[in-house]
Amino acid sequence: MPDSMEIEPSVLRELALQHDQVARDTREWAKPPTHWLDTFESTYGKIADPVHQALIRYYEARQRAGNALAKEHDDTAAALRSSADAYEHADAEIGSFVSRTAEPFVEPSPAAPFPANGAAPSVPAAEANGSRAASAPNGAAPVGNPLSAAQQPAAEHPIDGAAAKTDSAGTPTAGPVSAPISAGAPPGPPVGVDAGPMPSYGTGADRAEPPGPAGPAPHVDATLIPVLPPFLAAARAARDRAAEPAHVVNEADNEDLIIAQTLLGGILAATETTAVGLDWAVAVVRGAAGAGIFVTSNEGRGWLPAGLFLPNEVSTPWMWDGPDGLLGADIGDGGSPWEGVADPARVLAEFGLVWGGKTDSRLSALASSAPLAADLRTQLSDVAMAANVGPVYELDLRVFTPDTTDRLGLAGSPAAVESTATVPDSGVRARCVQLAADAHNLMGRAGSAAAAADSRRLRERILALAEVGQEISTESFDELADANDLLVAEMLPLRVDAHLIELGALRVDDRSSILRALVFERRCNELVLLLAGEPTRQCLRDAVYAHEQIVGHPQFVEAPAAVVAADAGRVAQDAARVAGSAVGGKVTPPSDVAPPRVTPESS
Repeated sequence: MPDSMEIEPSVLRELALQHDQVARDTREWAKPPTHWLDTFESTYGKIADPVHQALIRYYEARQRAGNALAKEHDDTAAALRSSADAYEHADAEIGSFVSRTAEPFVEPSPAAPFPANGAAPSVPAAEANGSRAASAPNGAAPVGNPLSAAQQPAAEHPIDGAAAKTDSAGTPTAGPVSAPISAGAPPGPPVGVDAGPMPSYGTGADRAEPPGPAGPAPHVDATLIPVLPPFLAAARAARDRAAEPAHVVNEADNEDLIIAQTLLGGILAATETTAVGLDWAVAVVRGAAGAGIFVTSNEGRGWLPAGLFLPNEVSTPWMWDGPDGLLGADIGDGGSPWEGVADPARVLAEFGLVWGGKTDSRLSALASSAPLAADLRTQLSDVAMAANVGPVYELDLRVFTPDTTDRLGLAGSPAAVESTATVPDSGVRARCVQLAADAHNLMGRAGSAAAAADSRRLRERILALAEVGQEISTESFDELADANDLLVAEMLPLRVDAHLIELGALRVDDRSSILRALVFERRCNELVLLLAGEPTRQCLRDAVYAHEQIVGHPQFVEAPAAVVAADAGRVAQDAARVAGSAVGGKVTPPSDVAPPRVTPESS
């Protein structure tokens, strides 16, 4: 390669020997001429004593400087040897990974189901050999297999996984942990503490587009030592801390639980100021083909807040319970009974029960930010569990990296992700306003929860200004944010307490429609609150995700056309009123209008 450089560990060790020799020569040169200084007085007499003292000070200073210089050469030699060892270690791990992926793969992984129609999705040639084409800025790359190598682990012991270099283009992929694969796909590296950076067989433009502005990939120096992704580095550090003597009798460390706790701690640290009133849980499901990591919150269908970037190895159970998902036939058309459950750990336990029967796997670890019910511990006595997990600030999931993806890349549909590529940079703001207004109108008066009346009024005021390009005060967004937080208090008593219901016996509750309406209102508020920020590509992706959380919900029913049209006209009238009053002085907020009536046509 033109910009690559091949480094041999033997060359580094030879350079280290040269630095050792220079260090020895420097120390020898820096030694004072002791014999000459001892005979100086007898040779030159006492009259030369000031010169003698000056020479002593000079040679002492030269010795200190020479020893310091020699130490620098010693440090350089040690660094060269350490680099040589690191290169050899990385080369051995990469070679181990290549040898594993070259093994024949006779049949599909039990943890990787086929689509409902029985057809295996195709894998582009550029992806089948382990490479990944960088997504174009316009998102024109073809959609391929949604399973990455990191999401199809094959090793039995996660600690001994192999490390592989990341894509030099630096583009992230995301997708489910265990997704449809073709029968000839090679097994991927393990999901574990020592799994290292893992290549991806991602889905191209739909999940490979970075959340930031599109641009040329940064240059990657091929001579750099491979570095573990932040998540795996944090998990390894947690593993090392757990391995220290704790003086606890009969306590064994569970590596899957360490992975779950580390990821959960990073999520809590990243969302402690942006997600109010949420509980989280992370589960590791392990089978013959490896392990999968799943995360969920207890709001809606595992809602993820903006500004959270999760590792590509992570998935969510809500990708699989829809009508077209693997578990759709088991759950039915009535929707998932997990939605609205107050305990996110119970959601993952229910998912693990259904998923395990489909994929011949079992729940191996479960970590929750909330207390774990005693009956859940009893029913899952063979599962390693951790309750009341706290934040882990060493793992920063607020910053996008090539090995992470945003919430749209993790949980968004391919169509939603592709829609962001068609919006030019100059149209991002208008598209975000359009999505916010569309969600606001689709909810309509008939579908709005009574508790959300204040939120709806504040949204109308902000949207009226946004649609005519008027400046919106910070106070207006603050009022909407406060009203949005108050909806959390309205939702708490509506969530299902499932600790008295046997595992696997949850059923859809008709009362969940009220809770669902409040969740939709919070997503509408979120779409409007996103307008307070800069119109970046990431803001657009976050808006598309929040919009799809409403319109893509299996139980979402769009209001009749007459209602939508009337409500859209109302916002337009409010916009005209605000625009007309902007010149005259004070802006008049839109007044409350009775909901439109829908009357059947007379025959």
